Amino acid sequence: MIAVLEQENAELRAENARLTARNEELEAEQRRLQLRIDGLLQRLFGRRSERFVNPNQGELFEDIAALSAEAKAEIEARLGGEDPAEETRKRSRHKGRRRLPKNLPREEVHLDLPAAEKICPHGHSWEKFGEDRTEELDIIPAQIFVREFVRPKYHNPACDHPECQGVKMPPLPVRPIEQGRPAPGLLADIAVSKYGDHLPIYRQEQIFARHGVAIPRSTMGGWTTALGRLLLVIYLAMKEGLLKQRYLQADETTIRVQGMKPGKMHTGYLWGYGVPWGEVVYEFALDRSGERPLKFLQGFAGHLLQTDAYAGYNEFVRRQDGRVVRLGCWAHVRRKIYEALGEAPERAQILLAAIQRLYRIEREIHGLDPETRARVRQDQARPILVDLKALLEAYQAEALPESLLGRAIAYALGEWPQLERYVEYGEAEIDNNSIEHTLRPVAVGRKNYLFVGSPQGGEAAAVLYSLITTCKRLGINPWVYLKDVIERVASHPMARIAELTPRGWKEARDRAAGPAATA
Repeated sequence: MIAVLEQENAELRAENARLTARNEELEAEQRRLQLRIDGLLQRLFGRRSERFVNPNQGELFEDIAALSAEAKAEIEARLGGEDPAEETRKRSRHKGRRRLPKNLPREEVHLDLPAAEKICPHGHSWEKFGEDRTEELDIIPAQIFVREFVRPKYHNPACDHPECQGVKMPPLPVRPIEQGRPAPGLLADIAVSKYGDHLPIYRQEQIFARHGVAIPRSTMGGWTTALGRLLLVIYLAMKEGLLKQRYLQADETTIRVQGMKPGKMHTGYLWGYGVPWGEVVYEFALDRSGERPLKFLQGFAGHLLQTDAYAGYNEFVRRQDGRVVRLGCWAHVRRKIYEALGEAPERAQILLAAIQRLYRIEREIHGLDPETRARVRQDQARPILVDLKALLEAYQAEALPESLLGRAIAYALGEWPQLERYVEYGEAEIDNNSIEHTLRPVAVGRKNYLFVGSPQGGEAAAVLYSLITTCKRLGINPWVYLKDVIERVASHPMARIAELTPRGWKEARDRAAGPAATA
């Protein structure tokens, strides 16, 4: 009997230990899920900044013996207060009311005192000795008008020769859309409103209706698709110029596409390729296959390609046999570690502080020539990278693989050869933020217009996004640019089509304005 009871007791203890272990696993899983929910809520509704301040920085440095003394000092300064560079930027921000731009049209309204008030009670006159000017900004709503081409008709009643029969009229100007009535200015306005200002076509339809003009959204959708086809030659010239660059960045984002069946939606993609803070060219595709970058980048004459860790780009780099080098993105690493702050605050903040030191170096060398930038990175950033890798490896041995910190560390170490490679190339950026910034307007736009109506509409969107986004990055008014090239593209010599790309157009305008500006 006693043996039976002892056996049951042992079994109950074993069952209790199993349940306790299972309960701990479930609690850990619940904490991980809650942190992921908090992270998603933060992305949707919270502040997007990744700045951080840790009030307990004194306790953090027990685990960072691997970091160099220079990195430790920088981390302590970073965690102990606000970044000095950030304080400098705050002090330099403009205070007070900004003056209105001088290039805006101006209307002067002259105000004066009544004649009676210009004479004082003692019979003396008030004399003008100066004037005061006060500005206010006003606007006239968009004016929609009809341009009517009047062409005289001629006939030759006195001559019976067959060549002199019929009617002669001067030809119409080249129309952007055959059999259509939209002028270049209207087409440019619709395109910039949708792809530059994220204004869906159905809202533009409402705006036109307020002006008494009925333009169905289906008609405007057809116009934008036709406009994309018209400007395709400029888009291809931009792509050709892009592939001649030495250094490109690439990224992609989703865009919903209406399927062939009513009510059915398909997930499409806009792939973005660009020069940092310069030209960008998008490509529309119905999939995220690695064949897309293989085809688009065929003929790439450069040496550097910077992307995130998506494996689709690796096959292209592999086929280049060392001619093209892929660079990683530190912004992706920083973002993943930042998401782990709630789960492992001390270690995440140490890692973030070290990464911030790398970005501090980038701010200090911004604007310097590539040779100097590479030399400074080798001297200052390389030691931090060596210590940071050792720290990541030490933390990886203790972090759960499925935890947010564990995943962030695995991402960083998996990408490490590409992440540290930027220090060798002075023209390279530390991250892929430049091309990511060009995809944010797409994300904002798709929230408003929800989807593109067809694959052909997606291709037109890629063309118009490429032209309009590049205009913005080069400081060009996209409406002025589009109106001009829409008028000229059909008759422009194909051998000189590069003159109509945003950069070629801007350079021509600058040359034309040069003598007048210096006169």
